[in-house]
Amino acid sequence: MTGISHGADRGELQVGAALDNPLERLRLLSGDDDAISTFLDELDVSSPREREMLAELARRSPLARPERFDADHRRAIEALESLRRHGFHGSRAGGGLGPLRYVVRWLVELVARYLVVSYVKDVAVSLRNLYWLREMEAPSNSTELKLLRPARFDASSLVEIMRSREIGVPSFVIAGLLIPLVATIWRLMTGFTFSDWWVAVLVGLVGVAVGVGLSWVVLRGSAMASNRIRLSTRQPVQAVWDSVGNCGRPPRDGTRKFAAVSIVLMAGVWIVLPALVALALAT
Repeated sequence: MTGISHGADRGELQVGAALDNPLERLRLLSGDDDAISTFLDELDVSSPREREMLAELARRSPLARPERFDADHRRAIEALESLRRHGFHGSRAGGGLGPLRYVVRWLVELVARYLVVSYVKDVAVSLRNLYWLREMEAPSNSTELKLLRPARFDASSLVEIMRSREIGVPSFVIAGLLIPLVATIWRLMTGFTFSDWWVAVLVGLVGVAVGVGLSWVVLRGSAMASNRIRLSTRQPVQAVWDSVGNCGRPPRDGTRKFAAVSIVLMAGVWIVLPALVALALAT
């Protein structure tokens, strides 16, 4: 009887220690969102990031929806393949520009290509890393391990495929930023000024037209990439993240950020900077 009594006491102590450990308590409450929220309030955890982190640590399984994981994974791979093939072709921009429309469409597709390929590569790397981590967390011979290991092999292969087709930032964007900047620096160093006011105005108008044109191309290319990404991959990739569960948010495309930064920079180097230099030289 004494041995039984001591065994019971040790069991109660272990249960009590588990309840005193916040992470163990969260694991016991796993699956009950209301109970987890109440317990986090008791811990005085108010930061959204901290609450999300502790909620992730409360999960009991490497996969939230193992019954749907394989189908969602394969659907995401299909979507990425289709996006990589069609994501930056077929622009209809500049239809009223005559023969010049071919140049404009090539530039628009170049911007879209950079954004699409960058996004696909980012998603592939994120998938591989996510699967790899969850594979290491999965128990030996578990259903989750049998699902995650081949999926990780697929994601690793996808990373290699996309790496071979990587491209850099569109060269015309860099040129559009460097040309007026170099010209402005040259004017400052040489003290060059226009002999006639109308020449200065004409050069300024040409600079504004070029800056606006390049900004328009960047905006159309970003819109094209964003639309293709939204139509093909956004929902399938989100479904994978939901099936894995407790892993934050999937990678987002950089179309809006790229467009905003490029347009602001080009407006600055083609319009604001020359205007300031012209005023400085005039005075």
